[in-house]
Amino acid sequence: MSARRIVAGVAVTAVFAVGVGVSWVALGRPGSKSAPTVVADPVTVSNPVAQSAPRQEVPRLAWGPSVVEMARAKVAASKLPLEVAAGQVIVAAWNSPDASGAAALVRESHVAGVILMSGAVVDANQVRQLTAAVAEAAVADGRAWPAVISTDQEGGPVARLGRLVPQMPAFMAAGAATDKDAVTRTYAAVARDMVDLGFTVNWAPVADVTVGLDDPAIRVRSAGSDPQNVADTVVAAVDGYLSGGVVPAVKHFPGHGSVTTDSHEALPVQSAKLADLARRDFIPFAQAVRAGAPMVMMAHISVGEWGGGPAATNPNAYGYLRDTLDFTGVVVTDALNMGAITASYKVGEAEVAALAAGADLLLLPRDPEVARKAIVAAVESGAVARERLDEAIARVSVLMSTQSRWAERSTDTPSNADYARRFAASSATVVAPQCGARLVGDSVTIDGGWSAERQALADALAVYGVSQGGGKTISIVGSASGAAEADIVVAMDGPWGIASSQAPVYVGLYGRSQDALAGLADVLVGRAQPRGQWPVSGMPGTPCGYAAS
Repeated sequence: MSARRIVAGVAVTAVFAVGVGVSWVALGRPGSKSAPTVVADPVTVSNPVAQSAPRQEVPRLAWGPSVVEMARAKVAASKLPLEVAAGQVIVAAWNSPDASGAAALVRESHVAGVILMSGAVVDANQVRQLTAAVAEAAVADGRAWPAVISTDQEGGPVARLGRLVPQMPAFMAAGAATDKDAVTRTYAAVARDMVDLGFTVNWAPVADVTVGLDDPAIRVRSAGSDPQNVADTVVAAVDGYLSGGVVPAVKHFPGHGSVTTDSHEALPVQSAKLADLARRDFIPFAQAVRAGAPMVMMAHISVGEWGGGPAATNPNAYGYLRDTLDFTGVVVTDALNMGAITASYKVGEAEVAALAAGADLLLLPRDPEVARKAIVAAVESGAVARERLDEAIARVSVLMSTQSRWAERSTDTPSNADYARRFAASSATVVAPQCGARLVGDSVTIDGGWSAERQALADALAVYGVSQGGGKTISIVGSASGAAEADIVVAMDGPWGIASSQAPVYVGLYGRSQDALAGLADVLVGRAQPRGQWPVSGMPGTPCGYAAS
């Protein structure tokens, strides 16, 4: 399944379905006047009334399913008991290795699925048992579509699976990569490993355009500071996730990289005009939508032209995404236990507000059962239309049914266990007096970073016969703003401190795991060619990646 092959075609103004009537309003947002974006890859449907009439073509939405599928799913959702339907839009946190407890949560609260937190991850077999229990519980709950079994596996600082899978560098490494096809191949490998563990959804990739050190929440999680490069990188990653069988969530709309408050702590305010955001922050999201991304995460960011308040509870934010960007897939909220939400909403209130505004999935409510009951009460009182709930369930059910087909079509070829190491090496950004040459001799002196990081690099170099003590000095810098003076300065986090460093050789690594540091060793001894460019502005020198690309 290639996102690049699901490019939006023409908009249509009429739909022909079998047994159901399809309205564009049902597929857009409530009150939407615009037709959803579709592709010129129709489903052919026979007319059961007039067998002699020519067969009619039913268009598909940009991310794959036909509008008939969506309409049928909405009818099916409308037949669910309200107590069950209210849970089908909730993704609950699970922070324990207890598989039976997770299964009970799905059965009893009817939640759409779970997000596994770090406390739920012990080893591969335990995670497989837990994810299998959740999947079986969804079937026992009467669902005909797979559960949302998810986690945050961005790479770099946000990687809840730890060493269960190869340890990818942060997403900025993908932004640095000059070969975006390599980005696609690598994230397809990530997805295959996640499918093997039983996951169906990954809350990645990050589509935010970072402004650098003034950005407290994203930084190296972003692909960089150039909107077009971020867009190209996001599309490449989405393509990889889909081909590997995992649903990606493009986040955090309307863009968290240019606000200076962390929404985990308080509500960020975006003061830029929508016209300016359309030329910067919105570009990666718009391009991902056009390329067929099936899910977008709505952030807790206040945009003045939308009337203020968190975007996740603001109908105008969903309206822009649906009507202006023509998004027809699933919109999930950012975690509803974050400070930007908890400061203003009581338990249960935010979930109702987000659902009413246009959210299809409610991620990480503080209390899933309270949230479910609040949704039931809101529908019963008329505060939330049952049609809005049915629309959300329809989108989620069709997406998860589609995911099962993507997973089946994914290659059975096992992922190369070295993919994170190789990607860290190939996407590294190196500025050196002579590109392509070995950068170290038979011995080096390593300083900076944590002791475990220094040891990891020393161990990787030792395989190549490079000893410790003497030789060139390598200073590994662990913070985004950290600077150093050495023969070789390596930025493991964001590279901004390199601009204040002094060295003949600079390396932007964008990762600090054992896999990333092993990739660094491959680069230092000349066994791997670094092809990365600077993904952020204001950096010194001309990277070797320019010559290699």
